[in-house]
Amino acid sequence: MDGTQDAARDGATEQVRTDSAVEPMPPFMSRTAVRRLSWAIAWVMPVIALAVGIALTASGTSEVWTPVGDDTYDVTLLAVWPVGLVLLAVGALGLIAAAIATAVMTSDRAE
Repeated sequence: MDGTQDAARDGATEQVRTDSAVEPMPPFMSRTAVRRLSWAIAWVMPVIALAVGIALTASGTSEVWTPVGDDTYDVTLLAVWPVGLVLLAVGALGLIAAAIATAVMTSDRAE
């Protein structure tokens, strides 16, 4: 046994290395499943954004009723059409991007 200061540290690192030799966990999902899930998300999210954007743009405003007492309510109108337009644009651009990525990834590559 070595009497230097580094001897204690060397023994500690060796002990940590032998204790941490745990077998790696198996992958949760296979590569194919991950790829299918990512493509599904890439197509579903823009479609949802497009549908919500259409609904918000079509409605235009949203009413918020606040009770003030004696069966009376204060009505506030909120304009939601700007958010609808943004979601329409996001959905359209997302669908275009997913279509381009699908076309590029599924085409045959020249070797």
